[in-house]
Amino acid sequence: MAFANPLLLIGLAAILVPIIIHLFNFRRYKTVYFSNVKMLEDIKKKTKREQTIQQLVVLALRILGIAALVLAFAQPFIPANGQKNKQGNLVTVFLDNSYSMEANSENSALLYDAIDAAKAIVNAFDFSDDFVLTTQNFSGEESHILNRDQMLEMLDQLKISSNSHAFDDILAFEKNTCTNSQKSNIVHYYISDFQQNNFDIAKLKTDSSTNTFLIPMPFEERSNVGIDSCWFLSPVFKVGNQVTLMARVHNYGSKDLNMLPVKLYVNDKQKAIAAIDLKAGDYIDCRMTYSIDETGTQCARLVIEDSPITFDDELFFTYTVTDNTNIIAIQDKENNRFLQSLYGKDSVFNYQAMPYTQVNYTLLKNCDVVILSEVPKLSSGLADELSKFVKSGGTLLVFPAKEMDKSCKQFLSNLGSGTYGSLVKKELKCSGINTESIYFKGALENQNEHLDMPVTLQHYTIGSGKSGSETIMLLEDGSPLLSVYPVEKGKVILSAVAMDDEYGNAHRHALEFVALHNIGIMSAMQGKLYNIIGTDQMQSIPIRSNSGDGSISLKARKSKMEFIPEQRSLGNETALYFHDQVQDGGFYDILKDGAVIGTLAFNQNRKESDLNCYTEGDLKKMAKASGENINVISADTKNIAKSITDKLNGKPLWLYFLILSLLCFLAEIAVLRFWGKPRALNEERVAKKNDER
Repeated sequence: MAFANPLLLIGLAAILVPIIIHLFNFRRYKTVYFSNVKMLEDIKKKTKREQTIQQLVVLALRILGIAALVLAFAQPFIPANGQKNKQGNLVTVFLDNSYSMEANSENSALLYDAIDAAKAIVNAFDFSDDFVLTTQNFSGEESHILNRDQMLEMLDQLKISSNSHAFDDILAFEKNTCTNSQKSNIVHYYISDFQQNNFDIAKLKTDSSTNTFLIPMPFEERSNVGIDSCWFLSPVFKVGNQVTLMARVHNYGSKDLNMLPVKLYVNDKQKAIAAIDLKAGDYIDCRMTYSIDETGTQCARLVIEDSPITFDDELFFTYTVTDNTNIIAIQDKENNRFLQSLYGKDSVFNYQAMPYTQVNYTLLKNCDVVILSEVPKLSSGLADELSKFVKSGGTLLVFPAKEMDKSCKQFLSNLGSGTYGSLVKKELKCSGINTESIYFKGALENQNEHLDMPVTLQHYTIGSGKSGSETIMLLEDGSPLLSVYPVEKGKVILSAVAMDDEYGNAHRHALEFVALHNIGIMSAMQGKLYNIIGTDQMQSIPIRSNSGDGSISLKARKSKMEFIPEQRSLGNETALYFHDQVQDGGFYDILKDGAVIGTLAFNQNRKESDLNCYTEGDLKKMAKASGENINVISADTKNIAKSITDKLNGKPLWLYFLILSLLCFLAEIAVLRFWGKPRALNEERVAKKNDER
């Protein structure tokens, strides 16, 4: 047994008081004279022995009562294995301040209840103990050892954070901070709502010298509706075109929703609205159709109204509407009249042709489509530039030459696309069209057996490339006529025939015209619609920064905060690395030499939208099953200090000693009042009867 306040044991000296009283016996006997001698003879007197026993019992009760009272104030306890040592403790507190902690509790928001619980923990320890505070912020202040006052001050300043780190990262950050302390006795506290999609108790590894406590925050039945993602059904962004936007809206609550409005704003102008019915725990893909009426970068956002969790009520995204698609044809001949007719006479294309021996590599930087038309061989420099072009997001359309050397085939093989095989001199008819391809979707209302199809007189076989390829047009023998192969951010499109009458009529046929025309329109480089904060750490933009160029910076439209991200040149693009510089969702303008050259959209990670959390009972079962030294305690601030004392210091005994002291004093009163009283009453009755006689 040990004592929390051993100095109070000095109070045991108080037991001398009843001993002194007993020894000196301040109680004096009085002599009483009775007139009736016979009465005295009939009354049985108390013996001196009986009086001595009574006094000793009273003395023992008084001593025991005083001693028990003093011991109660000294707070005795049975020490536990994790008992505080003389060197003090290192107390680590992880307080979850992610968006999910905005949810309501019985009294207020969960975050404020969590702060109160953390303060109760800190106040339960001594001033000599060290403290570590870890939140979702991962700030520089959190990487230092704190004293008690500093810890309480940081808790008072804590607010909701836009970050949501993985549990692995939280443990790693906390462990790194603990290395700065000299205290060997470590106590870990984790205060959170313990979302099921982000907490894994298996990650908690403890030892005999470490105590770990989980404090789940009690919450009311929570509801939340969030916009998870969005995408376009067609990537064609041209003025006057109608586009269809799909938005996924998720109901994370337990109640059905009816007629929930979903609004679309483009450049702060409302473009569409939809009303949706959404079942509990389900999601729906909402369709919105609108017309594009201006060029340039379009800043759009989807909006719903929901409370109290609001971070996922808006989804920001951007896309670019271009006036023209830039197309460069690299060919054997000076000019291919079929390509000139297809792309050169249409105002939606900026078309240029050049021989393969005189390629202007500078023009490739702002190009959307490069066409290799009957090029017999590729130089190493041209192959390298084309490879960079495709991997950075460009579209490469290839028409085979009659005689291709190994450089062309090796180039395609290195890209991971399909490669050309042997020349098959056989008349074949096109047997199928992939109407689900974006290059044909909506172009053909019906495809029947009487549809006029292209005919080839000869064609090259095309070997398979990496997974994900798509056949647009198929020949009778099962070989592809036109195929698409994804290569990193770009794609390679291979035609089995050249644009020449020797290969048949495919190049003059309306079906292939539709496919090639749409390839040109849909190949304008588009970046990601949006980035996810904390997940997407890099964004490439079609800008090449030479050594003499100014640096690129990002400026938040809402907060006006501006910063310079890490940047690297990647061929025809510049890669921007954000790290932890972006904290808030919204639009960020890309600045170069002070001028706006583009806009990026950032959104908060939607994993905080799912409010399914582990209950206190769930955590206790998981802790028991884990076999680790993990305890789960209630978040009730009134009992946290007691729980900490019970779990850390051992079993308290002060209440038992207090009860013992009270019982001793009650027993003393009973002894003084009732010891010998029945006998005295009998003797009194006998004496009274004798008097009557």
